[in-house]
Amino acid sequence: MRRPWLLLIVPAIAVSLGCALPSAEPNGPDRSADSDGPARSAEQTAPAELLADGSVPWADLEITGEDLNGRPPEPRSPAAGSKPCRAEQLSGRLTDWRRPDHGGEKPRGMDAAIDNLIGEVDVQNTSTVECTLQGEVPTTMRAGGREIPMLYSHGINEEGRARVVAVPAGGHASLRLDWSGPFCQPVDGQLELAIEVPNGGGTLRAPITADDHPTCQQREGINPNARASLYASGFTEPVVESAPPSSALTRLTVTVAGPPTAAAGSRLTFRVTLGNPTGGPLTLDPCPGYSIERFSLGDATNEPVNTFQLYRLNCRPLTQIPAGGTAVYEMVTEVPASMRAGRELSITWKLYLPHYVQGRGQFGVFTAKIT
Repeated sequence: MRRPWLLLIVPAIAVSLGCALPSAEPNGPDRSADSDGPARSAEQTAPAELLADGSVPWADLEITGEDLNGRPPEPRSPAAGSKPCRAEQLSGRLTDWRRPDHGGEKPRGMDAAIDNLIGEVDVQNTSTVECTLQGEVPTTMRAGGREIPMLYSHGINEEGRARVVAVPAGGHASLRLDWSGPFCQPVDGQLELAIEVPNGGGTLRAPITADDHPTCQQREGINPNARASLYASGFTEPVVESAPPSSALTRLTVTVAGPPTAAAGSRLTFRVTLGNPTGGPLTLDPCPGYSIERFSLGDATNEPVNTFQLYRLNCRPLTQIPAGGTAVYEMVTEVPASMRAGRELSITWKLYLPHYVQGRGQFGVFTAKIT
């Protein structure tokens, strides 16, 4: 089964769990000779020997949210008798929008074409008793008392719907919003959010004090009928801003080299070189993640290509990079079969460390002409 590619316009990066490109096993993880023995993980079955040219062989390895974000804090358990929150028990506000971090790379593809903002609504329990928040959170944006015409969505998965956030008296919860352009709507009056509190809890009005908004892009590659969108996730524990942990692996250099041409529908193999410019070895622990993005601008007769996929590096054959040394890694992706001869496909490779940490310049791009 082929690993599904993810469209970049989804509100948040999605993480794939172990499907496969052509070299992966179609029947799941390998098992030992004893059929009753435990299944071996994908990391344990990844190639452990270097290729003939000394490079590390590619493996289609899954990566989890915890690998990149760390284990999330355990939610507070609701006290006995806690009831669902009501809007009159809560206050809320959004004070800041931020743009996604691209790790020092100039945004390309849909990242450059469509402006995106991320905001966290701080919701506080202003009552004297604990209450709980659980479920989907329909949210709209208003200006001068009127709803702003946009595409609104609030769907969450089963895990999100099952999450119960206990908010003690005086405590806080967070609601993440993703606001995507093009935003060409004139705004008259103070912006505010109308948040539908789950379980029939009424409507919470939360002012937006941040001045920023997505830009109004009208250019090639953007549907002239495109509208801004606002996506609301479920409530979570309050967001604690903290600096991500430091990693010596941010010192690694990245060089990407690929073929100048590729056939439509073919398997495209390229090489990534990680260099260690320091005076000591750099241990690949934890084993880093990486992403592969495929991009080709569409037009009136050709569908655009804009996909993103996360993987884990194959660290079995090589667990560290020596001082002043390099390691070369085989990489694999697929050329969409729908691409016509003469088009160009750009491949961007990025290194990802835990908590999505990226050193400056830890990416590379090459372009192949389709034959």
